[in-house]
Amino acid sequence: MLSFLPAPLLVIINLLLISINCIVIATPIMILGIFKCLLPLKSVKRFIEHLNFLLYRIWVAANYVIINATNKINWKITGDPIPNIENKSCVVMSNHLSWFDILVINSVYKGKIATTKFFMKHSLIYIPFVGLACYALGMPFLRRYTREQLLKNPKLREKDIKSTKGACKRVIKYPTALINFVEGTRYTPEKARLAKSSYQHLMPPKTGSIGLTFGEIGNDIECVFNTTIQYPNNCAPKKPFIEMLKGKITDIYVNVEILPKGYFPQGDFLKDKTYKHSISMQVRDLWKQKDENIESMLKND
Repeated sequence: MLSFLPAPLLVIINLLLISINCIVIATPIMILGIFKCLLPLKSVKRFIEHLNFLLYRIWVAANYVIINATNKINWKITGDPIPNIENKSCVVMSNHLSWFDILVINSVYKGKIATTKFFMKHSLIYIPFVGLACYALGMPFLRRYTREQLLKNPKLREKDIKSTKGACKRVIKYPTALINFVEGTRYTPEKARLAKSSYQHLMPPKTGSIGLTFGEIGNDIECVFNTTIQYPNNCAPKKPFIEMLKGKITDIYVNVEILPKGYFPQGDFLKDKTYKHSISMQVRDLWKQKDENIESMLKND
């Protein structure tokens, strides 16, 4: 609708609309979050949670309208049909290319799955409005310590474990779609080179948080949505989020593979070495397949 406008003007329009959407939605979420902490009644806390989730869904819907109004997007969604399981919990595991992935996942699954919650880097909590709103919504924040930091202070690992287990408890308690970007960082060719990735289009998967998740709730979730995202005309060295602001996102390819209940069984990921190895190998096999799928997506473009 507005994609014909010049890129500099679209950047201003998109930043303005997205910022207004964030401020308008995040402000009441933060205020309600304060009331939720102060009020003792569980019924009131649950009512506030419902209100916040409703506001969050409005934010998702508004973002979908904005990006489609300012970009002429060809959405190509392939793979398994997405069932309507809004009243059940699930896990969405995905590759990670850009901040824009969050909007894409919410757009693809909107109205089909429960309210989405993302494992987020702890540093994102300091983003004005967005960070505190996500905290009020109960998003799990992980610090993602380096190997060197963990070797120096092993107790640091406990903080991420506690956050992951807390998120898992909420999944069992209330219908939730728990989103995990398994690579732990956005893919770029340079990052992949430094990480010595064996994949052509992906970072190596980090199985810690996803393995702990399956270990805690593998038998309680309805299914796992193995999601592959690609922006064939707007990938590295271009940045999809910036391309979206400029109105230049033309194609979004998403492949959905549904892994049935029990595909990742429960177990003790921290103490059972056999279980940990099994989950890690399952994820790596999926990543190998995902890498091949991306190559096929790009060749068929």
